[in-house]
Amino acid sequence: MLKVITILLLVIFVFTGYANSVNGELQATLWAPDEILLKEKYPGIIILDTVTNENTTFDIITDNEEVLKIITETITIPQGKHHGLIQFETTGSGNAKIFAISQDILLEEHVNVVESADTPTELDLILPSELVNVLADDNIHTGYVFLLNDFENPVTAKESVPVMLTSNGEIELPTKSVTIEPGKHYVKFQFKAQGEGSISASAQNLLPDEEEISLEDLDEIELKIAVGPDPIPTDSSGEIYFWLERDSKPYIPSHDVKITISIDKSSNLSFDSAMKGAIVLTPNTSGERRTSSSDAKEIITRTESQLSQDSQRTFTLEKGNHYGRLTAYSSFDSVGGIKISGLAESISSDEEEETIKASNIFSTSTEKSTNARTTETKVYAFPDPAYKTVEIIVSSFSDDGPVIEKDGEEFTLFSDNKLQLEKSTEIINSDKNYKIIKAKVMDFGNAVVFAERNEAESKEISIETSGKYVKNPELNIVTLPVIFDTEQDLFLISSSQEKIITNAEEEGNLISITSRPSFDFEVIRESESVITIKGKISELLEDEPKIHVASNAFTTEDTLEIYNPDRKILVSYHPRNVYPGETFPIVNHIDDLNSNPVRKSTLKVSSIANMGTFDDLFYFNQTGTHDIIFYDKNSVPIKSTITVKGAPIKTNANVQEEIKPVIFTYTVTVHEGQGSGSYEEEEEVRISAEHTKDDYILFKKKLVGWENLPYKESEVIFNVDDNIETRPIYQDDYTVLFLIGGLSVGGIAFMTIKKRKKAENKVEEKSDEDNLLELLKE
Repeated sequence: MLKVITILLLVIFVFTGYANSVNGELQATLWAPDEILLKEKYPGIIILDTVTNENTTFDIITDNEEVLKIITETITIPQGKHHGLIQFETTGSGNAKIFAISQDILLEEHVNVVESADTPTELDLILPSELVNVLADDNIHTGYVFLLNDFENPVTAKESVPVMLTSNGEIELPTKSVTIEPGKHYVKFQFKAQGEGSISASAQNLLPDEEEISLEDLDEIELKIAVGPDPIPTDSSGEIYFWLERDSKPYIPSHDVKITISIDKSSNLSFDSAMKGAIVLTPNTSGERRTSSSDAKEIITRTESQLSQDSQRTFTLEKGNHYGRLTAYSSFDSVGGIKISGLAESISSDEEEETIKASNIFSTSTEKSTNARTTETKVYAFPDPAYKTVEIIVSSFSDDGPVIEKDGEEFTLFSDNKLQLEKSTEIINSDKNYKIIKAKVMDFGNAVVFAERNEAESKEISIETSGKYVKNPELNIVTLPVIFDTEQDLFLISSSQEKIITNAEEEGNLISITSRPSFDFEVIRESESVITIKGKISELLEDEPKIHVASNAFTTEDTLEIYNPDRKILVSYHPRNVYPGETFPIVNHIDDLNSNPVRKSTLKVSSIANMGTFDDLFYFNQTGTHDIIFYDKNSVPIKSTITVKGAPIKTNANVQEEIKPVIFTYTVTVHEGQGSGSYEEEEEVRISAEHTKDDYILFKKKLVGWENLPYKESEVIFNVDDNIETRPIYQDDYTVLFLIGGLSVGGIAFMTIKKRKKAENKVEEKSDEDNLLELLKE
């Protein structure tokens, strides 16, 4: 049971960020700056909110040693004090937690370690288009590789950055390597695109990038079919409409198109007008149907060949037209599940024209007609969407089904201003079910139509009216990462369809380029369908400029994002609550305008009474809430608030003597040398060792360096900032031997000594000096 209670308490402590002792007397918090930079040292602080009668010791650990290195592994807060300072170092980017443990107290703080916004961390590969069929001389295009930081902002290179380029598929690279030079944030390269493939860019210690290139996937030309009325009344007729669409817009062919319409149940619906209202017998059905109806106009017999012939018609949709219509006739008998198939094929199209071949199937049925009184009016309109003309069908229905009018029935048709009706009043003739009225399209959008007649008003229907499909030049703006006040390529304009131009005297697709706010730029032609816009954004614009590119009826726009690394904002991290007379840390960062940390900084602090400092540490003598202002050149000052708890400290000479900064100490261990001991941070350390050892007159061992240190001298001085363990490194020195014996004798002696040194399993080993004297005698 005690184990369960302990686990529950630990969970609660982690969640709340503070801890109590078992009897509830001790409360504490752990503070550390939450967003910090890589490869820096940072302070933290443990604050006890209760006065203790004994020293309180905390062990400090982290859950992610790949990100943090704890320098202060143990901290003791003296009795009667509230603050205990710790220190840690960032070794990798990412998230980590710092824990402070004292008996049954568990404190936790989360930190996020990021790269400086001044440091490049990834490559950004940018191509003028992701499509192969962008026009270019010899299919050669220009690509870009940019340097970005952790926050996807452009960064200039501090040293040369070699970039390796690779490709696959049908992409060729004339060069496999390019270099981003110091002071630059991008480099251009060329590639040849013969077909689909990909390009990748990689560099040492940077995240790579890859882009794919594919063939353009154009929307297919579709054949649309519709029927009105639907279902088709028996003993009547129906209208079959057909038209072409592309990208959901009316497609107007530039050449003639043959449309073939076929009906599968031609004994019930046929293009043969003689079948209207007749009972149709075939060799397969004449035996089954032995009776006839007096309502049927006649009984006719058709062979399968005749039915097949009457079930198909061909219509020529002439160039420049949108739709066509055929009338089909229904027999006496009703049937469901009639399929109407359509096939559209180009007739003698030019080589430059796109060949049309599309098919579709539409399902409909026939319904038994009646001579009952009309109680409902139904309205149909085709084609939908309509381009220049639309045909509106007004049909009669009763509760028992579609009505064949005995006498002429008048109706009135209404529409909004998007359509102009040829007639607004018409009559459905006797022996008919419907009437067709044509209308002219006056405006694009959704047109509303309905019909009125005695006791049978129709429901409103909506018809889409639309402009015809026009081949989109596929204008595309590719914005590039821009650095303020830097001459560079700003953005690209590409088209996948045709040559684009900015000069009206040239042949091609004329485009206009504008921006708001405006700025000066230069237009450079990269290829037939790619234009580069180059310039320098050197004025502080109120808003990021919006780029507008227009060509005929097509427009596209994008926003140019500008990164200004010289503009900065100030950020200050500190504990919100402290105690008087005890030091605490304040961490200041310089961030870019996107709130991304750039570097640590020592900011100017507004002068406040009862506030003192020791190096980078601060303290207050007066309790209450205090406002602090941090400021620096070329930045906006920031104000922060700190609350000082507890009783105020009297300000006198003795008090300042008592307040001392926390000093971090490090251990230096020197093996086979001098200088071991404990040193304060940044204290000067002197270590030394013998310059030579094992001196045998003719050869010796000479000091050439130190383990874990970059020094080569036998005596070195440095300032300590970490725990260090080291020892001198020696190498054999045969200089005297070579001077005495000459090059050849010395060389032979040197090799022999080396071999004899390696000899093993001897009863008695001779010294190196004895070996050398023996050799010289020989």
